[in-house]
Amino acid sequence: MANAISLDEAISHAVAAKLDSAFVEKEIDIRVQKLVSKVVDRALRSYSETGKLIEQKIEEALRVDRLDLPSYGETVSKILKAQIEAKVSKLVAGKLAADMDELRNLAPQEIRLSAIAEEMLQEHRDDGKHGNVITVMVERNEYGSAWVYLDEDEVHSERDKYQCKHRLLVLDDGTISGASIAHRDIKKSLHVGRAYGLEQKLRAYVACGTKLILDDDAVITGVGDY
Repeated sequence: MANAISLDEAISHAVAAKLDSAFVEKEIDIRVQKLVSKVVDRALRSYSETGKLIEQKIEEALRVDRLDLPSYGETVSKILKAQIEAKVSKLVAGKLAADMDELRNLAPQEIRLSAIAEEMLQEHRDDGKHGNVITVMVERNEYGSAWVYLDEDEVHSERDKYQCKHRLLVLDDGTISGASIAHRDIKKSLHVGRAYGLEQKLRAYVACGTKLILDDDAVITGVGDY
C-alpha cells in the first residue's frame, strides 16, 4: 500500500499530536498531568521495546536542560543552617556570658604581686613543705617597666629565670603589656582547653586588663622554717 506508514511513523505522529503546545500547556497547568499521566502510564505499562521507545521519546520531549533550580540537598542544607544558627546563637551567647562572668570573678581591677605570691605559697603550705618552693622575681629596666618571672612549682636562680613557667611584662602603670604563660607567648599561640590555678588567673588578668602592682621586689618565696 502506497499510503501505508510504518509503525515508527505512526507512533511519532501520535506522540507529536499529543505533545502540541495546547496539550503541553494544559498538562503543565494540571501538575504536568501527573508528569504526562505518569509517562503515559509508565509507557503503556509495557516492558516491550516499543513501550520503552515511547517512554524515551516522551521524556526527551519534556526534558528541560537548563532549568536553574537549587538542588534538594542545597535547599535542605540552607534550611538546616538557618534553624541551627537560630538555636545555637542563644547557647553561644549564654556560654560567652558565663565565661565573661567567670573571668571577671577571677580578675579584679588590680592585684598586688605580694598577693599573687601568697596564693602561690598557700598550696605548698597545705602540702606541708618547707623552704623555698616557688619563684617570684622582678627585673626592672630604665624605661620604668619590669619583667616579672613566676613559677609556682619550681625554684629558679637569677641565672635560670628564663626557665620560669610564666613571664609578664608590666608597664609603670601596672598594665600587663606582654606575657608568656605556661611557656607560651599569648600573642603568638592559641590556647586550647581549660587552664587551672595560677595559669588560669594570669590569663584572666591579661584578658580583663587587671593592673599588677609591684609592691615588693623581694617577696617571700618559702614556707615553714627555712
